[in-house]
Amino acid sequence: MINCIVVDDEQSALDLLVDYINDTPFLNLVAATTNPMEAVGILQSREVDLVFADIQMPRMNGLNLVSLFENKVKFVMTTGYQEYALKSFEYGVLDYLVKPFSYQRFLKAVNKMPFNMTLVEDPTKTIETVPEPPTKREEFIFVKVDVKGKFHKVLYKDVVYMEAQKSYASIYTKEERITTNLTLSDLEKRLPQDRFMRIHRSYIISTEKITGIEGDEVILDKVVRIPVGDTYAEEFTKAIEGSIYYKEKDSATLVYRKIGGDKS
Repeated sequence: MINCIVVDDEQSALDLLVDYINDTPFLNLVAATTNPMEAVGILQSREVDLVFADIQMPRMNGLNLVSLFENKVKFVMTTGYQEYALKSFEYGVLDYLVKPFSYQRFLKAVNKMPFNMTLVEDPTKTIETVPEPPTKREEFIFVKVDVKGKFHKVLYKDVVYMEAQKSYASIYTKEERITTNLTLSDLEKRLPQDRFMRIHRSYIISTEKITGIEGDEVILDKVVRIPVGDTYAEEFTKAIEGSIYYKEKDSATLVYRKIGGDKS
């Protein structure tokens, strides 16, 4: 696993790199920031293998950052200016990405890391290899919160449910409510389907937190009640019917009716 951070004063560029990292199984996002001075503190205190850094930033540019930590971590420069490429390679950077760049180009840069740290091949080559053992699935996601450049680490095991709030969503754990600028649909695409289920247009629940079903409501952690929407009733019924037992013969149909599946 490669621990990495992203430093870019342009929020949209920062968001794109965070998405690329989250989509890459062998990359672990330690931090993402628009402040290069904050990045200095992170590199001094955290275990980091790879830094994605913009070149033109206020107070400290990306090459200044390289000069401070070139013997500690690897750098990939990300910039909209081609003319810094030669100078960057003189600093010994791993690669130089000119914005906008694709995910395939991003992967090619990452695969220049030491071989034992990566788990995918260069996408430009076709080589027969012995299959690697399955990668352990991450048990968390990073979500962007309302503070500029700040991402919150959310552990799957802590989540009880998620709720749509107009153009954003809230994530509820036993201890806190995390407000993110992602929509519920954005979260649904990223969450493991064997642990989370959308049961209403406004709610995603953690299936591990289900403690009961009453009428057309799911009870979470013995306290929270979430309604099952008509649109999602059939899918929810199929997911739980193997764990529901009645004396009646057609238990699946009965469950479906109990949670509102016979409604229009």
